Amino acid sequence: MKNKKGFTLIELLAVIVILGILMIAAIPSISNAITKSRKDTYVTNAKKIIDAARTSMASGEVVLANENNQVAGGICQYPDHNKTTVINLFNGSENVLPYLLERGGAKSSFGQTYKAGYVIIYNKGSEANHTDYYDYYISLVDNGGNGISTPIKEDILERKDIQTSIADLNASNVIKIDDETITNRYNCVIQK
Repeated sequence: MKNKKGFTLIELLAVIVILGILMIAAIPSISNAITKSRKDTYVTNAKKIIDAARTSMASGEVVLANENNQVAGGICQYPDHNKTTVINLFNGSENVLPYLLERGGAKSSFGQTYKAGYVIIYNKGSEANHTDYYDYYISLVDNGGNGISTPIKEDILERKDIQTSIADLNASNVIKIDDETITNRYNCVIQK
């Protein structure tokens, strides 16, 4: 009887082939799981950005802006009924997200620097009843084209709303909510 102390070449090749097949099958699943995780983190960060903008608005750190999104002076106001306030997240070309968020803020969960974004406050309250009710929307895109190109309401923002490799954020002079162009608005930025 012969004593075997190792693997034969055939056994070793069979194990390598089996491992290769398992890796080929696992890579797409792992890649999908990573993308889902990044989208979930993007949603969480977008909601944190809305909260930070809400806090900045309440504390008077949001000021009126000119057409280049630079500080024009005067504290920005909450919108009147059926009107909006648009808070640009870029003061000129400067990204204010690192200032707003406790950690991070300069890069998205996809590892790309944010390039454009804004938070919209829409007052859907009733003038007849003298009530104000504010909905918050966000658009935010990074340099890799990942993010939210069309404003999405905070309450309904989900993983499926985060797009990858999109062309660009909607132009800042044409903002739409529910397919309606917003014309009555304050343009504002966050002053550090």
